[in-house]
Amino acid sequence: MFRYALRRALWAIPTLIGVSLVVFLMTTLLPDPLAPYPTGGSSASSIDPVTFDKLTEERRSRFLDLPRFVNTDPRDVRILTDEYVGHIVADDDDATVSARRLAALGGAALPHLLPRFDNLPAAGRKRVALALVPVARRMRRPDEGAFETEGDATLFWSRFWDDHSIDFTEPAAKRAVDRLVEHGGEEREQDLYLLDTFALPYVMAAMGRTDRRDALAQLARVAAHATERDGSIPDDALATTVRARQADWGAWWFVHENDFVPFSGAERVAASVSQTRYAKWMLGAILGQLTSGSGEDLSLGDRLQRRGLLTLSLTFLAMLLSYGLAVPLGVISAYRKNRPVDRALALGLFVIYALPSFVLGEICVNLFGLGHAAFFAVLTLAAGSVATLSRFQRAAVLEVLGSDYVRAARAKGVFGVRLLVVHALRNAIMPMVTLAGVQIPTLIGGAFVVEEVFSLRGMGWETLRAIERHDSAWIVVAVLATALLATFTLLASDVVHGLLDPRVRETLRRRGA
Repeated sequence: MFRYALRRALWAIPTLIGVSLVVFLMTTLLPDPLAPYPTGGSSASSIDPVTFDKLTEERRSRFLDLPRFVNTDPRDVRILTDEYVGHIVADDDDATVSARRLAALGGAALPHLLPRFDNLPAAGRKRVALALVPVARRMRRPDEGAFETEGDATLFWSRFWDDHSIDFTEPAAKRAVDRLVEHGGEEREQDLYLLDTFALPYVMAAMGRTDRRDALAQLARVAAHATERDGSIPDDALATTVRARQADWGAWWFVHENDFVPFSGAERVAASVSQTRYAKWMLGAILGQLTSGSGEDLSLGDRLQRRGLLTLSLTFLAMLLSYGLAVPLGVISAYRKNRPVDRALALGLFVIYALPSFVLGEICVNLFGLGHAAFFAVLTLAAGSVATLSRFQRAAVLEVLGSDYVRAARAKGVFGVRLLVVHALRNAIMPMVTLAGVQIPTLIGGAFVVEEVFSLRGMGWETLRAIERHDSAWIVVAVLATALLATFTLLASDVVHGLLDPRVRETLRRRGA
């Protein structure tokens, strides 16, 4: 039996991969926010910089800047720095956009730029120095009015690297972050301001492994200062807000990490697969690192846990109710075959089955209001399943009642409840166990509709809101979670059927032998 379960579990892997590919292809149908605008040249420079940067960030958060399955030219901070500096030195159509992007790279670009800074052409060196002025201001060295001429900026960066090159090394940055986490203090925070974005890999790593509120607040301030994005953690923030800010920084870093770290040889080979749109979607969905636009102080994982708990509760309660009603109704219909009771049950169940769940829900809302929304939601969700399952149960009982061992029991004088429960139902219930694996995914799909009708904030309600605001991160995670649950329930129903039915166990034993 274990080998059978393991074999079925292994066969489920290709199914999940297929589902993930379908979900990924769904995301490619989303419109590119930069599609109506030029993405390079002088035309791109003419767009409002704030609007252009916002659209670029939205595009990157969906990984639309990456190839779909294979990345033949993965870009790290070293390649990006060379590209932006080349445009600035050439003073071409992309120079303005490249200057903004070089400033966004900040301190992470300095170890790959300043050692060869003096080798740049004089005019190009001045333009690069001016492009780096926002970085100097973020470092708070010197104040905003210190650069009066191009020569001042050029001289500043030439001297800066002579004085601080030792600070822009991995051991020094790690020590600075560790000191901040262990001891805190404004002075240690200022030391990290000097490193700017060069410290981000170590800040993000520390943010992921510490749970101290004061350390997290300081690390978030350093990251927010370097990236010029809002991500601070208030002193009076709730625990859920703190986790949401941590998750937000994790999601942002998942998108932008390659902007601030160089690739080694092995990393560059791995990046040809990992730095693709499909790999990012899949890994981000598994790790919960996709950027979400819910506007709530809840991480994607917290939202999935909170919404999913309600949906799963409705689903399993509806399944228990539907089985609790369908089994006896099916037995009664089979026992009273073609009699008034059987015909009345068939008519009533057909009417219930024909009514869509949202119609039943609206009837309940109009008659009883939303005072007991959860109860009526379970009732509405179970209604369609009761109609289906009871007919399956009726057919299974009729088949068993015609078997030889039931006729033999009748010949021995066994009738009524004992005949139905002990001899008939015991064997007729087996197909219903198999159907449970199919019913749970069906009920989850129905719950998505019922939640909207009864204003219950489960996965269905959240998914509809995500569609309205184009929150593709939630849609991907919700679909993959639902597919995983459906696969697990189908596997579980097959295994339980094998455990309960000795004929199935014997068949599996012979196949194994």
